[in-house]
Amino acid sequence: MKKLEGKTAFVTGAAGGIGLGLAKTFARAGMNIVIADIQDKQLKVAESELQEITDNVLALVVDTTDTGSIENAAEKVENTFGNLHVLCNNAGIGGGGKILETDQETWDRVFNVNFRGPLNGVNQFLPHMLEHGEESHIVNTASFSGIEGHGHQSAYGSSKFAMVGFSEFLRNDLAGTNVGVSVLCPHVVDTPIIANLKKRVDEKIAAMISDMAVPAETVGAQVMKAILANEFYVFCDGTHTRKMLENRCSNLIASMDRQFPQDDR
Repeated sequence: MKKLEGKTAFVTGAAGGIGLGLAKTFARAGMNIVIADIQDKQLKVAESELQEITDNVLALVVDTTDTGSIENAAEKVENTFGNLHVLCNNAGIGGGGKILETDQETWDRVFNVNFRGPLNGVNQFLPHMLEHGEESHIVNTASFSGIEGHGHQSAYGSSKFAMVGFSEFLRNDLAGTNVGVSVLCPHVVDTPIIANLKKRVDEKIAAMISDMAVPAETVGAQVMKAILANEFYVFCDGTHTRKMLENRCSNLIASMDRQFPQDDR
C-alpha cells in the first residue's frame, strides 16, 4: 500500500497490548479505526484512548471464533466506513506447557482462538477486499514462538507455527493481487501479559524480560512500515531475536550438510 490516510483498518484483540498499539499507530496515520475484542469493559477504555487521537473510531465486541460474530462485524464496518483496507488478525491467547501435561481442552481452545480466529477473519473479509480492488493488506499476528520452538509452549507455540505457515500460503495465493500479506512475529512486547509474567519469575529473569521487551506502539510502527513496504515477515527485536534466528538457520543448514555433504571441490 502506498498510503494509509483515509483508509479503514479492522484490528482484533485490540482492547490492549499489541492490538491497541496497532490501532493507535493507524489512527495517527489518519486511518478509520475499527477495534474488536471479546473484553467489553477493556474495549471501552481502549475506545476512549483512541478517541483522543481521532473521531473515526468504531468499537465492536467480537468473538473471532464465532463466524456469525465476524459476519456481523463486517456488516457494521461496511455500513460505517465502507471498504476495508487493512485486516489485522491479532486476537490470541496463551496456553499449554509440556505436551503431555497439556489437556485436550487447552489444545482446542488455543487453536480455536489463535488459528481458526484468523482463518475466520480471512474468509469473511478477503473476498470483499479482492472485489473492491483497492490496495489492501492482511496482517496475521503469530509469534517468534512460531519461527523457533523454544521452551515448553505446546499449544501456543504450535498454533503460532501454524499461523506462520498459513500466512505463507496466503501470500502465495494473493501474489499479483491488490492484497498484500504480512505475518507479525513478536518475541517479547511490553504488554499486561508480560507485566504479569514478570511477577511470577525471579528478579534475574524479570530483568532479562524487561531488557527484551518492545513497546506495543513501537510494534505498531514496525507493522505500519511493513504494510507500506509490502514486507512479509515482521520482527520486533533485532538483537535477541536475531541470535535465535541465526542459531535456528545454522542448525538447519548443518543438518542438511551432514545428510548431504558437499563434494570437496
